[in-house]
Amino acid sequence: MNQHRQRRPQQRGFVVPQHEQERMLQVLQRLQSSLQLGLKLTSSDKTGRKRWCNTDAEVQLQALRAISAFVSALASYPGRPHSLQIPLEDSVATLENLLRAKMETVYSKAADVTAALVDVMGDGLLAYGGRRLVGPLTDRLKNSKLTIAVPAATALHGILLKIKFGAHIKASDDSTWKALQDADVLEVISHSVQEDEEVSAKDATLLKLGAVILERWPESRYRLGRSSSFRTSLLLRCKSRNDLVAQGALRTVSALALCGSVASLMLDDADRLWSTVASCLRPTTDRKTQLEAFRILTSLSRASSFGASFTGPHVAAIAAGCVRALELGDGKWYPEVGSLIAEAAHATSSILSWPGSHHSSFLYSGVEGLLLATLSGARDKENKRSDPHQEDQLAESVVNQNVDRRGHPKKLNPRIRPLLWETLGWLGAHQHSADAEPPFPQTKPGQLNSRLLKLACTSFLKALCKRGQSPVLSEVKSTQHVGADHDGSFLEEQACSAAEVVQNSKAVLLLLCSPSPAVSARTKVYLEDALSSYGWDWLPSLAKTTALGVSRTDQLQLLTNLLAVACLSWIEDCRDELLKFGVLESVLGIVRGQTETMDQVKTERLSAMGASVHSVGSRACCFDAISWGGNDSVLFAALWALPKLLQCSGWVKKIRESVSDEILEKYNESEGGDFVYIMWKLAGDRSRAAGVRWWSVCSLACFGIFGFPSNMGRDLKRSLDESSLADLIFILNDGTRLPAHGIVLSVRCESLVPAKVGGSSRRLHESSPQYSESQQTEGLDAEQSDSALTSIPSEVHVSPRLTYRVFSTLLDYIYAGIVCIPSALVAEIKVVAKRCRLEPLVSLLQGRSPAWGQRSAPCDLEPALGEKGDSLADVLLLAVKSQDGVRREGAASEASDYLRAHRFILSARCQYFQALFRSGMRDSTGKVIEIQASKSSILELLRYLYSGAMTSRGTTCAWMNLELEAQLEYLRSLLELVDLTGQWLLDDLQQSTCALIGTCLKSNILLCPPVMSLAAAGQLWIIVELCTAYMAPAYMELRDSGSLDGLNEDLSEFVREAHVKLHLSGKLGDARLD
Repeated sequence: MNQHRQRRPQQRGFVVPQHEQERMLQVLQRLQSSLQLGLKLTSSDKTGRKRWCNTDAEVQLQALRAISAFVSALASYPGRPHSLQIPLEDSVATLENLLRAKMETVYSKAADVTAALVDVMGDGLLAYGGRRLVGPLTDRLKNSKLTIAVPAATALHGILLKIKFGAHIKASDDSTWKALQDADVLEVISHSVQEDEEVSAKDATLLKLGAVILERWPESRYRLGRSSSFRTSLLLRCKSRNDLVAQGALRTVSALALCGSVASLMLDDADRLWSTVASCLRPTTDRKTQLEAFRILTSLSRASSFGASFTGPHVAAIAAGCVRALELGDGKWYPEVGSLIAEAAHATSSILSWPGSHHSSFLYSGVEGLLLATLSGARDKENKRSDPHQEDQLAESVVNQNVDRRGHPKKLNPRIRPLLWETLGWLGAHQHSADAEPPFPQTKPGQLNSRLLKLACTSFLKALCKRGQSPVLSEVKSTQHVGADHDGSFLEEQACSAAEVVQNSKAVLLLLCSPSPAVSARTKVYLEDALSSYGWDWLPSLAKTTALGVSRTDQLQLLTNLLAVACLSWIEDCRDELLKFGVLESVLGIVRGQTETMDQVKTERLSAMGASVHSVGSRACCFDAISWGGNDSVLFAALWALPKLLQCSGWVKKIRESVSDEILEKYNESEGGDFVYIMWKLAGDRSRAAGVRWWSVCSLACFGIFGFPSNMGRDLKRSLDESSLADLIFILNDGTRLPAHGIVLSVRCESLVPAKVGGSSRRLHESSPQYSESQQTEGLDAEQSDSALTSIPSEVHVSPRLTYRVFSTLLDYIYAGIVCIPSALVAEIKVVAKRCRLEPLVSLLQGRSPAWGQRSAPCDLEPALGEKGDSLADVLLLAVKSQDGVRREGAASEASDYLRAHRFILSARCQYFQALFRSGMRDSTGKVIEIQASKSSILELLRYLYSGAMTSRGTTCAWMNLELEAQLEYLRSLLELVDLTGQWLLDDLQQSTCALIGTCLKSNILLCPPVMSLAAAGQLWIIVELCTAYMAPAYMELRDSGSLDGLNEDLSEFVREAHVKLHLSGKLGDARLD
């Protein structure tokens, strides 16, 4: 904090001493006389700003010396800054011009004075035009002399650090960002890092400046981070012996990792990255350096590839560094290490949220002992691994809360405790990961510490039944400022207590749902023991406050109660009591309300499931990893609590008896308004988080419906009984014949596929997997005889122990991804599904809780587009157009122009192909079908038909940094896709593609004219209207810049008319803001 900011609180009612006033008056007189020699208000400047007009170097230096004296006096002057408004504005105007002076002695001195002024004034300088100094300072960064570049970088860093941006300001409209772009600041930083072999003070300053730019302007991250040589050089700087250089490089890496695209590139070279981070977490490393290394881990942990990349020989060292930092201060909160402990806690929790063998590394590093001693309030650092008798005494004291806390310097900061509870929850949620692969042969982490599980249950119930009330009425207030950087008052501690209750409840629930049966069983036993000690007198209060949550707006209160209900529903007797108090009806009402609100209005939901708010989340961009629980924590917690309550409800059993395949068909048609339909809708919504879908599926299982609903599964199920395209016939013991399709079974249930499927004449190539692409295109003549497609399907005899109902139900699940199973068949199907290795179905039939992070399992046949489906392909799609959209005329097709496909899937998923294959025309029996599109467009369409989802690039930083031609090429393939989807009656895909095109056009309006021309040529009028809507508000600018010259007169007139309509309606300004 600078002196100016430190002095400000003492200003009120303070009289400036007489000698200080006289000194400042002398300095101001000198300043005024010096600036009068060159600072003038020119008539040509319409902004009314003063400019320096004197080119005499001596006069310029005199003015700089006067400003320097003024800055020195200002540093110790106790007066109010606003009383010096005119001198400050004149000084800024003078420095703005003298930083661009021609003589080195002048602009060098100006850079030094500017750095001193920024240091003294801090963010107060922005009120006097400090932003105007950004442009001149950026011009001086290219200077090779340290005496010039370093002060300029220091001053620029100070200004940028204080600039506050509104959420509505775009980078393209930001004058500061434009000045940085014009001066190629990122290029200067990149050149300094890559070319300069010797480490200097300039490196540290430029890296610190670069980190601020990358943090403030997301557009800059991918532009700098996509260079592999820059990333490599930057990681080398992180290991510098100069602490300032290492800290600046680490801060820059952390800022780059805020971009998901750059983070993915970093994780591609994970070994080098983890080696660098591990070296920065050594015990002898400076604490500020360690803090920046923890920030890198927190930023990278948001990437979807982090879990798979966090492996190797350096993981153990990183885990040890995290635990070592958490042990600082003997588990208590010391201000000098507070920030380091907080970042280490964030990093530890973020890393352990991913499954993997790194859990064993953390267990070996002593994270269990740390959590036990810290969360219990008792810490014995020297005897952390004491003998069992002493550990039992410690556990007993923890449970009875009789630990003597006298003599401790200060309690652990309450903002860290929620993170530690969250860490315990992740250890339990991924316990199988810890058991799988210990990092050292001599270590056997095994199951989690029993005392830690007992502590979690005891602390959870103590918070619940405190003063006989629900915790939300006595403790929980707000968690909006949980992540603040200042030590708190009593109110802030209450907020942290609320966060701790949430995370303690979540930790107990994750332990109960642990994939490790031992951890889950022991946690349940400890929770029962604790309940027997505390009693159940507080349950009516919990039920009452949960019921109030249906209509109240206090989302955090509701979240706390729902997590408590979810935990207590694991205890049978307690669950029965909750059902008597009407908790199930309350939770159902909450789910219905949250779902309806989410469908009606797209609002920002409470995401309090995380322990605390970290600044990474608000500044990150381009990350594709979505939290498993989603952004609506209240909805997720309600769904988490439902299955256990539904299992013992009488009305659920009545509904289950009435559920049938006809009801499933009704839900497939989007009909119905009951609770089962709501769960069906949540489970089948691909935009929802995987955790929301999984717990919705678990609720459906209570009604006898098992699996994930999807449009693709619906289409495959409807086509299952069609035997014309079947290549398998399953013959049951009673003689019943069930048709099936090898391509579906090979992807969904490979154990049912016999060694040889179908006649060889049905395949595009022989059984040899080495059959080349050139051979498969030989003789692909459309005039082949129909006998090539009339082979007899393979017959497979099914075990006599399998009845028709069991086997047909199993086939329904394989094709549809969801099935209704009567209670009488559950036991038999469970055995068959286990032998067929249908793990999602087995898990649902056994009533197991889904593991945290487990992917949803809808019907998805996209693997059939790869090697798994090549040998079973029975049709080739030929791309008639090249990648640039030009039709090939008379040119011989190459093997790479063909795409293998499967008639059954195309027929089931697309009405066009279904009608084609039934038409009896040449294409219905030929092996090759010509498609009027490029290969990329056809491949995108096949991905949708085979998976039910569209893969899109989106407007990420990588997209924003593409050249205009590359962006246009991608949009050309999307236009072809829109044309194809219109011809093939794929309305859902067409709408999604148009929305994606609109997003791309909005990101770069210069794409609109060429896309509009292409759309008009292809008669895609929906895209023409879309382009017009984006161009109409900016018609005048586009016309004056010549961007509309490529449009014909009709299209240009169309845009002009749209602009005039906006202007006449008075909506032009609103359209510009949109």
